[in-house]
Amino acid sequence: MLRQRSTSKGKHFDRLVPEKVNLSDYQIHMVEDQKNESLKELDLNEQLRVENSQAKYNNLLKQKLMENKSQSSLFVYQRQPQKYKPYIFENECPSPIRKIAKLPYKILDAPKLKDDFYYQLVDWSMNNQIGVGLGNSVYTWNAITNETTQLLEIEAPVSVSCIKWCDRNDIIAIGDDTGAVRIYDIVKAKILKTYENHNSRVGCLDWNGCNITSGSRDKSILFQDIRTNNDYELSFQSHKQEVCGLQWSPNEQFLASGGNDNNVMIQSIKMPNQSMYIFKDHIAAVKALAWSPHQPNILCSGGGTTDKCLKFWNTSNGQLQNSVDTGSQICNMKWSTNTNELVTSHGYSLNQVAVWKMPKIERIATLYGHSFRVLYLSLSPDGENIVTGSGDETLRFWKLFPSKNKNTNLINQSKLDSIRLDIR
Repeated sequence: MLRQRSTSKGKHFDRLVPEKVNLSDYQIHMVEDQKNESLKELDLNEQLRVENSQAKYNNLLKQKLMENKSQSSLFVYQRQPQKYKPYIFENECPSPIRKIAKLPYKILDAPKLKDDFYYQLVDWSMNNQIGVGLGNSVYTWNAITNETTQLLEIEAPVSVSCIKWCDRNDIIAIGDDTGAVRIYDIVKAKILKTYENHNSRVGCLDWNGCNITSGSRDKSILFQDIRTNNDYELSFQSHKQEVCGLQWSPNEQFLASGGNDNNVMIQSIKMPNQSMYIFKDHIAAVKALAWSPHQPNILCSGGGTTDKCLKFWNTSNGQLQNSVDTGSQICNMKWSTNTNELVTSHGYSLNQVAVWKMPKIERIATLYGHSFRVLYLSLSPDGENIVTGSGDETLRFWKLFPSKNKNTNLINQSKLDSIRLDIR
């Protein structure tokens, strides 16, 4: 059951937020076999840092790695040939356009919230209710009244694997680890339909009007109209491994899917028998997907642990527009509806939340707090806040984006910028 954290002496949290971890220019993990000169090297390193000479420090690091090559084991992630100018992380984010709070404004306990990359267990509805799958139950937390309600309990040992609110009414779709999808009406407090067309867990769901789309470990994607009695209307069988992510385009004509086969597929509702595009540039599983609400033909995808890259696709011509190495596993993402910005949540190894300014893909904020991978992310209906969930069994609420009504000029400028999208 969801519980709000207690406060004491004016502090809002009873758990410390880890300090920010800076990324170096070299993502190299080194195992030292001989450490007899470690103290001496540490003193020199610290001296160079005090002198604010990052370039000297980097040159020294490269020199030491080459000198000790026979004494060390180096594990370097292999990159694809560089097609694009890589994004270089500085020690500090650039000065933000506005102040973004570094700490969450609320923390809720969420016992039994799973630490599983292939699950999607948190979603924020248009009616300001947050659905959470905990074990074999689904709960809602009302962001206005702070009330927690248990919607549904599935008979054990079946567990909830994903949830998704319908934007047009008080209906929530619930997938489980056996392959079933339940359609639950929270007003009538009953299950309207149960689909059992998948033969393995359902890891992702997305709505297209009154149609629910489900992706499964059985490699299939099923499109079901809840107004009919059919088992399903369409079936997509393009992925070779588990389907990890689903996202319908803003005009509801194109479906983006990411898989454990490292591929991103674009399906057209008008051509269900073949994929419109198959993007194969990622080198790890793709779960995180987001269409731009400001330029609807732009899709962003995020790769897993050995990829770590944000990739921007132009679905009008099937071209990769840009690729950005974020430094850690990308678990989820949402595009702001109020500003032309993107928020991403990350896992191994930094467990951070990052905010990116478009069209330059400039990182304007990095937020820390979760002690496990930040697997779950959802945007509030007003577009100002996000909720993140993690295997540390907490939900954290962050104020990230300005009000839409108070930033009309900023939004118009953002739309103008999106027309000149320069992410080549």
